[in-house]
Amino acid sequence: MLFGGGRSRLQELQCTLWTETMPVVAPNPFDEDTPMDRPSPEGGNPFIEEEVEGKREHMGSDAKRRGTLEKIAGLSPFWKSGKGLLGVRGTPEKRRGRRKSEDVSLLSAGRKKDTGCGEEDGGGPGVGTKRLSFLWLGGGGGSGGNRSRRESMVEVVPERNEVANENEKVREPLSVLEILHLIQQRELRSADQHIIELEAECDGGGSPDGVLKSPGRQAKDVTLLYEALMKEMWAVVDESLNNKGKHLKLDEVIGVIQQEEAREGPPGSKDVRRHWVEAVGRSVDQRLKNNLEGKMGSLPSQAERVKRTAVEDLTSVKNHLVCSYPKDFEVFRIYLSAYHRGIAEWLTTAAKRNLETNEIYFLLDWNSNVYCRDVLSRPEISLLINPSELGPLLSPEIQRMLEEQCVNAVQLRVCQRLEEELKGEQERWKLEAKNEEMLSNFSGRVIQIMKPHVDRAPGISEGFGVMMSRSCLSCFSEFLHSFQKTVEKYHAERDEVTETSESYICRVISVVNCCPPFREFAARMAQLDAELGREPLRQAESSLDRITGLCTRGICDLVLRDLKPCSRKLLGRRWLSSSEACDGMVSTLAERAPSLRKMSQGPYQVAVSELHRKVLLELVRPLVQGKMACTTSKTRKKVAAKLKEEARQLGQIFSRLESPQPSLDTVIPRLAEILVLDDIAAIQMEVGMLAADFPDFRKRHLSALLDVRGLWDPGPRHEILGVLQDLEGTDVLVPSRGSPGFFADILITRDTRCINVSLSRASQLGRRALSHLGRRQRSTQNRGLGQGEEDTQL
Repeated sequence: MLFGGGRSRLQELQCTLWTETMPVVAPNPFDEDTPMDRPSPEGGNPFIEEEVEGKREHMGSDAKRRGTLEKIAGLSPFWKSGKGLLGVRGTPEKRRGRRKSEDVSLLSAGRKKDTGCGEEDGGGPGVGTKRLSFLWLGGGGGSGGNRSRRESMVEVVPERNEVANENEKVREPLSVLEILHLIQQRELRSADQHIIELEAECDGGGSPDGVLKSPGRQAKDVTLLYEALMKEMWAVVDESLNNKGKHLKLDEVIGVIQQEEAREGPPGSKDVRRHWVEAVGRSVDQRLKNNLEGKMGSLPSQAERVKRTAVEDLTSVKNHLVCSYPKDFEVFRIYLSAYHRGIAEWLTTAAKRNLETNEIYFLLDWNSNVYCRDVLSRPEISLLINPSELGPLLSPEIQRMLEEQCVNAVQLRVCQRLEEELKGEQERWKLEAKNEEMLSNFSGRVIQIMKPHVDRAPGISEGFGVMMSRSCLSCFSEFLHSFQKTVEKYHAERDEVTETSESYICRVISVVNCCPPFREFAARMAQLDAELGREPLRQAESSLDRITGLCTRGICDLVLRDLKPCSRKLLGRRWLSSSEACDGMVSTLAERAPSLRKMSQGPYQVAVSELHRKVLLELVRPLVQGKMACTTSKTRKKVAAKLKEEARQLGQIFSRLESPQPSLDTVIPRLAEILVLDDIAAIQMEVGMLAADFPDFRKRHLSALLDVRGLWDPGPRHEILGVLQDLEGTDVLVPSRGSPGFFADILITRDTRCINVSLSRASQLGRRALSHLGRRQRSTQNRGLGQGEEDTQL
């Protein structure tokens, strides 16, 4: 019940209202039974003026009498409610009282009162009857009708003060029912003015604190009227958004807000503008809800509907509502904030559901990028928007929760898939396949497992990208360690598996080709987190270096095994007179070149560099180890020339293979110069240059080389060895980090001792004995040589 009183009271009021509003049927003036001069329902002719306050004076009396236009107009059938077209008839009516709260209740139930009913207006019981036709004006109502009518056209001229009081119009206050009717007709500004007056009557003049003082029924009327007014105002606000155009009654709403704010008393006593902002928010929420409720679809489809609704409505606000509201209302900012809050609530609700990884990515991306790009940055509304004032849709706590949830799910899935991919690659190694099939895209499949996450996360936010990259790099480092163990196991079991050289090389190449993309991808992930990504990157690179070293060493060992029959003939008995050994090595390297070029650029350079070093070691090792003796100048010249020629041929083949260490081609020419030069200073210079290019060249290597050339004299020998002794304290002999050693792989198994005995001074008998002993030893060694081996003594 909105008003006081029980059910019986309301029923009594309804019955009374029904009885009073029953229409009274007036007699038909054209009926045959009805005489034209019949009296009015009050007992006389309605067109003949009744006598007022006793008997009227005759026309010839002393009082001033004359016919007035107002009296004549009073005879017109267009007279209504005691007022004529030209003014007020007679004395002003008594001011009516306001209706009570029951009027509001009855109107809301569809039962309107007739404001012309009742006896309080002085009309008597016949006031509600239908007014007679204008034909009664010309009819002769009776014998005394004409005289009475003429007398009614003459009245006493009132005094001036009485005329002024007559013309003064008194504005009557509207009843509660009439105010409510104004509200329903959406005459909101006028209704609000009457409510303000009613409230002033209730408060006895206005309350400074804005709280109604009267606890009576009028206070309740004011409250109910304000509720009805606000309800109709917010309905207009809601319609103005849905109509996508200018609403005709929007000015009424704006007028009420300005009227309430202009009232005397504390500012914002009713805070109508705040209620307007709340009404805008409710309208926006309902608009978004209508576009989402009851429509099935994925999260992206829902987001598309939300985006379309927001853009269309904000565009309509900009085109229509902004020009309808005063500037101080900031209507676009209010609507934009309402849509921002509504979309944020929808996104927060969606974030609390059980989401898949792709849905989490979508929410985070929509929060950080899509909303700003596709909604706030639209050209039709972007000029009115400052995105920094709105902030993100999701709170930092919810965004952090979604990021951690996504990272954990991705880490678990990535580790599982990497393990499955490694097991599948191991199974493929055990199968017999063609060489082309062995070159599988293992690295591409592995990287594709992590790449979508590593690429997508930084595009959402920098912090999320760092978290995702750190997680994926950790998983990748563990995978590479497992991959390293698998490759080591494969090389360890290679001797037990019968596999052709070509098949082995192709399989090893397919493995080593994975290392460059793996290394690049690991470095890329570590760049996003330079501090915490350093250790996982170091572990990953260590595993990749180990895998590359195993594979390149396996390839080099296989090529050197093919070169072994030719390398055994180097520095042999027939070596000086035959080029068979060097030619065989060059042809074997040329045959292996196409297979080696299937490697990636990085591993290929490592493999060719290692192969270049080891091939030259096959030529230098027997020379430095003293397997050859060049005691005469003629022999030294021949050996030096032969070494330079073969070094030139090997340098050409490795130049075609694009070896990254062309400096290795200088080692053999420098050793040949040390053998052939006779000047001590020149030898010292060559030793210094050799030590500068190859920091691992030591005194034991130089001493063995001097033994080969037969330099036994301790003086010159000490001078030459002193060059290395002087360089050992400098940075020249410090090998660069990561540079492969050359002379360090040449082992000297014996120490050379210089004996101060001149063979030229030995007796002829002694020299013959030594020569005879030497010939016997060589003949014995020749008989003991196997097939393919040659004597290295010249």
